Amino acid sequence: MLLIMVSCTKEVDDLGFRTYVIPQGEHSSGNYFNHPTNSRIDFDFMLDESAIYTSEIPENQHDVNKIYGFSDFGVRHQKYSIRLGWRYLNNELELCWLRHEEGRHTAATIRTIEPNVAYNATIDIKTFYYIITIDGDTTMVRRRPEGNWGLIKRYYLYPYFGGNEYAPHDITIKIKE
Repeated sequence: MLLIMVSCTKEVDDLGFRTYVIPQGEHSSGNYFNHPTNSRIDFDFMLDESAIYTSEIPENQHDVNKIYGFSDFGVRHQKYSIRLGWRYLNNELELCWLRHEEGRHTAATIRTIEPNVAYNATIDIKTFYYIITIDGDTTMVRRRPEGNWGLIKRYYLYPYFGGNEYAPHDITIKIKE
């Protein structure tokens, strides 16, 4: 049984956004298998009030949920990838980067964001850095090339909630490519 859709078939609204819903009790908004044509993605995104949540296990509130990004080095994303994500801490939505490197993940806060506001984002892969730009403000995240310097096949990574917890309610994320 083929579980991966060949292309994203979500409808686009009048503003050009695709709506992704992570259903209550799930991690993922679905499985989509699309390959970027280069090492840079430009997109707009918007979270609404559904991005506000309380984890069942208090220490999980610090976990970063995923908005959008892509794999790196032609390997599975749990080994190498870069994404934008969010978490709800201290009554604020924090926008974060999340990097998988050699199978270990690290994350840091970029800035706070507001629900129902569209933000422009770019993730640009350079030789030794991931360059993340949000509405003109740039963050550089270290990238340690594994030695694969040829044409690298990557795939997009779509909205995902949690790690060991599931979405406590339906969560809606809008993305415009």
